[in-house]
This record gives sequence, C-alpha cells and structure tokens, in this order.
Amino acid sequence: MAAYLVGNLKITNAEGFTEYRNLVGKTIADHGGEYIVADVKSVPMEGEPEHLSVVLKFPDMEALRGWYDSPEYQEILPLRTDNSEGIITFAQD
Repeated sequence: MAAYLVGNLKITNAEGFTEYRNLVGKTIADHGGEYIVADVKSVPMEGEPEHLSVVLKFPDMEALRGWYDSPEYQEILPLRTDNSEGIITFAQD
C-alpha cells in the first residue's frame, strides 16, 4: 500500500529553505520516494494561505518512515524546520 507525505508550508527564510530543497531530493530517491507535487504557487481554498504544497509518494509506510527517520534526512531536517512553518502529514491509500 503506497504511503504519502502531504505538506503545506509557509517559507519564512527563502535562502535557508533553498539549501534544504537542494539536498532533500536525493534522500527521497534513495528511499524509493518520488515527488508527486511540489507547487510554490498553491491556491488556498480554505484556511491560511501557504507558499508551498508538496506530496511525496513512497512504496509503503515503512519506506516513508525509513526515509523520515534516516540519518541523512534528520541531518538536513533543521533546514526545513528552521526556515518554514506549516504541517506535514503521513497518509496511505
């Protein structure tokens, strides 16, 4: 069963967040994940406007959690959390 990361983020420091974006793709691919959506021009229909919507797809929840908990991702995670705010959710179909 595929698993997804769904995120809506407001970027608070573009320079710092760019460093995160430059590094995160390889960590995702290394764990079997792929981008489904990464849109910096999302249109909010309800709630507060955000700047970035992202959906990642992994083969299963184990792969998604393995990526998130991996040392490679944990090393760069502060580049996201220090430079954006929002919500990240895990879901599966």
